[in-house]
Amino acid sequence: MLAYNKEGSGERALLLITGLGGHANFWDKQRPRLAEQFTVLSFDQRGMGANREVTGRHTLDEIVSDAISILDDAGVAKASIIGHSMGGVITQCIVLDHPSRVRSAVFSGTFCAFDWYMMTIGNLRQKVLETAGSAAFGHLSALLAMPGANVLDPSYDLKARLDGGPKATDHVMQLRQKAVYSFDRRDELRQVSLPSLVVGATDDMLAPPYQSRNIAELIPGARLEMLDGGHFFPVTRPERYFEVIQPFLAEQVQV
Repeated sequence: MLAYNKEGSGERALLLITGLGGHANFWDKQRPRLAEQFTVLSFDQRGMGANREVTGRHTLDEIVSDAISILDDAGVAKASIIGHSMGGVITQCIVLDHPSRVRSAVFSGTFCAFDWYMMTIGNLRQKVLETAGSAAFGHLSALLAMPGANVLDPSYDLKARLDGGPKATDHVMQLRQKAVYSFDRRDELRQVSLPSLVVGATDDMLAPPYQSRNIAELIPGARLEMLDGGHFFPVTRPERYFEVIQPFLAEQVQV
């Protein structure tokens, strides 16, 4: 069983799922405020943070299974889910494969198909990871994720990101990087019937805005909100992000 965080005591549960970085601290600017209304669950994924020593295949289905196991362990029958980036892909898988466990979903800075553009970016990052290691991979990823290519954006703190060391072994990152290759469940999204919010960023190079628009078009009744702030907009634009997701989540509390 993976270690996980449980904060707040709200009647309704909220599961936060991080992207490729796999660390629950991605949500640090959102969790305290969300915990005022919800019981908030978050977790470091296998090979990361508190679960760094937990081995695995690091595949989408494994991360989905881990997320469901955390809901089970926390005694949560049904939760709202926010998934960012690869976490949004995991959220799509949970919504499609375990619909009875989901009350509502926020698909944040994510994609619904690993198409030619995603493949181009993915292959470049994978080549850097395999030939130059996770430190160089992290540098490239940090540059690609900048808000509007503004290297001086204080909320992003590019220098700190470049100075930070690898957060996982090269082997784990290689497997995680490959996990989303061939992902494409667009046709199934047309059958989703739960409340859905799609949030993207106009200056996101890693999960471009057309992907968010596509998800919103495919899921019946889905809402679409576009921000700025680069790929990590929940971190770089925390106030605006909260303003977008909180009313949507609050609606589900009253249902």
